[in-house]
Amino acid sequence: MIAALGVVELKLLLRNRTAATLALVMPLLMGGYFAMSLSSDGWPVAIALQLLTTFGFTVYVTVTTSLTSRRQDLYLKRLRTGAASDAVVLTGVVLPSVLLGLVQAALLLGISVALGAPLPSRPELVALALVGGLAMSCAAGVATSGVTSTAELAQITTGPFFLALLGGGAWAMGSSDARTLLVPGGGVADLVSVAWGGEGDVGLAVLSLAGWTAVGCALSVRLFRWDARR
Repeated sequence: MIAALGVVELKLLLRNRTAATLALVMPLLMGGYFAMSLSSDGWPVAIALQLLTTFGFTVYVTVTTSLTSRRQDLYLKRLRTGAASDAVVLTGVVLPSVLLGLVQAALLLGISVALGAPLPSRPELVALALVGGLAMSCAAGVATSGVTSTAELAQITTGPFFLALLGGGAWAMGSSDARTLLVPGGGVADLVSVAWGGEGDVGLAVLSLAGWTAVGCALSVRLFRWDARR
């Protein structure tokens, strides 16, 4: 059931040119730019921003837009009347965005290595950054959809978290201040830094990602709506 819903959602996503561009094209373009322009500052900086851009566009913005659009079209409400549980419906709708984010992140990492980036000394931390970043961004997207009345308004409502995600990552890569872990992108940036032999606190980085994911889940429970907003 989840797979079937996911396939339908992927087709709907690809039919929407704006959503498809934000989810598929923008992360690759910006990721390529970071690889070519920031590698001289250190590959961890470029790779951290590549991952955060993918989490922001492909997962966070797409999940917010998709859920808002499906809710306003009463698609979510119709699905709830079937045999699928709420959890299955929600998972089926967000799954394509999460999987696309994972594939794009892996592709950008491969491109960076092909362009000269060294392999990480601690690859398990890269995997942890991927899983944590995807979970955090997905939870934030579900929560943000609850305060977004139309798919068009998602361009505005996703702005604050998106900027905090990228800005927090950039701040963390350029500072050893532990306060960088208080913003969404700080945990991912720290894990990437340590994975490539840089400085950072793995425990605090994991705690930051877990904390932001928990906040997103809590807000999702409180804010998410199945019925169309008027």
